[in-house]
Amino acid sequence: MRPYSRILPRLLGALALAAAFVLPPAAPAASPAPPAASAPGRNESAALLLLRETVTLLEESYVTLPDMRKAYGEGLAALGRAAGKDKVEVTSTGPRSFRLRSDGEQIEARIEGSSRASLQEFEQAYRFALGHASGDKREMEIMYEALGAMVTALDPYSSFMPPERFRALQEETSGRYGGIGLTISQKDGKLIVVSPLEDSPASKAGIEAGDEIVSVDGEPVDGRPLPAAVRRMRGPPATEVRLGILRKGWSEPRVFTLTRALVHIQSVKARFFEGGWGYIRLSAFHEETSQELERVLSRLRRVGAKGLILDLRNNPGGLLVQSVRSAEHFLPEGSMVVFTRGRHRGQAMHFRTHADGLWTRQPMVVLINKGSASASEIVAGALQDLDRAYVVGATTFGKGSVQTILPLSHGAGIRLTTAKYYTPLGREIDQKGVSPDLEVAEQAGAPPRVPPKASWPEPVPARGEDPALDAGLEILREAGPRADMEALRLAALRVRARRTEGVRQADVPAR
Repeated sequence: MRPYSRILPRLLGALALAAAFVLPPAAPAASPAPPAASAPGRNESAALLLLRETVTLLEESYVTLPDMRKAYGEGLAALGRAAGKDKVEVTSTGPRSFRLRSDGEQIEARIEGSSRASLQEFEQAYRFALGHASGDKREMEIMYEALGAMVTALDPYSSFMPPERFRALQEETSGRYGGIGLTISQKDGKLIVVSPLEDSPASKAGIEAGDEIVSVDGEPVDGRPLPAAVRRMRGPPATEVRLGILRKGWSEPRVFTLTRALVHIQSVKARFFEGGWGYIRLSAFHEETSQELERVLSRLRRVGAKGLILDLRNNPGGLLVQSVRSAEHFLPEGSMVVFTRGRHRGQAMHFRTHADGLWTRQPMVVLINKGSASASEIVAGALQDLDRAYVVGATTFGKGSVQTILPLSHGAGIRLTTAKYYTPLGREIDQKGVSPDLEVAEQAGAPPRVPPKASWPEPVPARGEDPALDAGLEILREAGPRADMEALRLAALRVRARRTEGVRQADVPAR
């Protein structure tokens, strides 16, 4: 059985940066025989096994045919760094060849891409680096750094996870971990904020979606692997971390000092606006999101909500299965929510609703912005494609790939891009995002927040502080409680016309 056939049933794995689906240990993949050499030590053998498992998964299960020449090249460079300062020099001597040099000794490594010979060349390079490494460098430590560079070379969302990071992933999945509450991505070697989690230290400090993180505790992070930067930002509650932040329009970075906290992702919050309009804010998709959403929708129905605002702004995503189950609450039975395509036929999967949802008829508006990513884009795209909701705000982040989490030997794991997802009408989200039906710009420096609390069923008055939310409520009021999608569109046209006219009048100078 080929390795990818073992992992495809598990494709309901992690789709976002904020959470992931941790699978039980799988049987190790078959590995090529090692080259003839002196018998390695126990830890060296474990490191080589980990290398072979990882390479097999990359070659067999990655979403496209992987560029293994690039992956091996990045791994070789990482071997040089991991060995210690000035211990092993790694240079490229041609498109397919590398030289490792240390203390007057050198070896050549020829990489031909996906081949047994390339794997053997890399193993030889690892042994060379290990033999010339600093005395405090351990076998697994050097291999971890090499594998991290190899996997990250494929795309910014794939990553190798040493045991400590793999265990931390379970905390993320449960919706609780120690840190500052930031969801980040890597683009062209730069660390970009996807979104700050609501009520987190990052959100309270004023960090915004789209900010670039240039340093952590004074050390530059440009070009460093994403997992390494995440580890440096996490830590015990009540400890401080300093982030250098560069924002569009700033001439130079500014330092934000944040106090780490136990970050609990409360993924569903609800409010009830005067006039009978419900509001639900989904901040992430973790293991309990769908059940939390069901309870809140039932409560809104009991208090007589006539329509709904679903706020997905700054929602970085989460579990694919939770995005499907959450969308199910708003759709009739048998509705297509999302489908995936990968390199292999078995990676083509279609996700449909299995029952009629609680909220399938009442008028609905969805709010999105550039911080809406991954699983939140699935929900917004499905409700838009299926004519179930009118979408207001700004174009989303554009993360349209599926990452599957797989365990490796010795407690390590890998997050690997195995497929891309598409909306019910076949739209590709990756690098494009979901565009709103009505574009509403956000106020600079004012990230969207849940309206102030009020005891149920007392309504919350609209305060006019959130342009997108105000527009959504205005559309619902204009269309009325029995509005279908056509009525929502007509209402949105009238709202847009009034807003455009208001801007024109504001631009007329006073006489």
